[in-house]
Amino acid sequence: MVEFLAQMYITGIWLEAVLYGTNCVLFCICLFILLGHHGASRKTLLFSSVVQFSLATAHVIISLLELMAAFATSASAADNYFADPGGNELYVGGFFVYVVNTFAQELLLIWRLYVIWGRNFKICIIPFILWMLHCIIASIAVSGFMPATATPLTRNVHSYGLAGWGLETGVNFLASGGIAYRLWHAGRRTAVLTGRPNYKASFFIIIECGALITTCTVIMFALYAANKPEGLVGVGAATQIATTSPLLIIARVGFAMSKRKTVSTAATFSTLPNPLQVNVNGASYTYKDYPLDDVSAGGSGSRDTKETKIEIAA
Repeated sequence: MVEFLAQMYITGIWLEAVLYGTNCVLFCICLFILLGHHGASRKTLLFSSVVQFSLATAHVIISLLELMAAFATSASAADNYFADPGGNELYVGGFFVYVVNTFAQELLLIWRLYVIWGRNFKICIIPFILWMLHCIIASIAVSGFMPATATPLTRNVHSYGLAGWGLETGVNFLASGGIAYRLWHAGRRTAVLTGRPNYKASFFIIIECGALITTCTVIMFALYAANKPEGLVGVGAATQIATTSPLLIIARVGFAMSKRKTVSTAATFSTLPNPLQVNVNGASYTYKDYPLDDVSAGGSGSRDTKETKIEIAA
């Protein structure tokens, strides 16, 4: 399969360029949304968006330079260029940008988990530990390409690379699952008051974006675990997808908020309606409601539990 590596990398970099174009559009939308938002989390999201988009841009530039270097002589030389990347500064630099962008995406996801669970750090302990392990192991895997004799299937590179992708999958699965469960649980509780699930759209946004990066990682992991160096071809596309996922959350939630403001309904995406009380003699039941702020912005308000009393005729 070595003779087809150059063609695979051309296809992979072409796909990366398409995804980068999508990220350019999403980034402009996110800037428009965040610059018009005055929440406390605006600076955090704006900073993370700029950092990840910058890393995505850097990787596209490196990929272009790699193509120019690989095809400087002949197609056969290009195959050897990608088959033996040991000591290649551009190759190592591209991988370094990829892992740093992945670290940023995971850390932002853990931060969302922390905020949406009422700034409860306990719920983030396991994902954060996995994230730190991923940072260490992935960095070791990238450094394994520095020797001139290194190949994609070198023992240290291969074993640490698989472990890193496994940890990345674990972080994304746990954090996305924790956020989705919180939204689903809150939606069930608020349905008692509003008669409809208020966080259904947010739930599906988190699931879709989490599945996007997880699916990409699992595919590369499966190919690389089968001792196929082709598993590394998708690193460029994975870098762009790691940027797309958080930008997509901000863009979709921002549009959802704008739509609700236009309709001028009582229920908004960031807060629950005023407490509802039906004064009818009978049994009294108390429900605990959890106000959740904008999932994209993480929320800036208080996370205190509110109690709403609904008196229903027996």
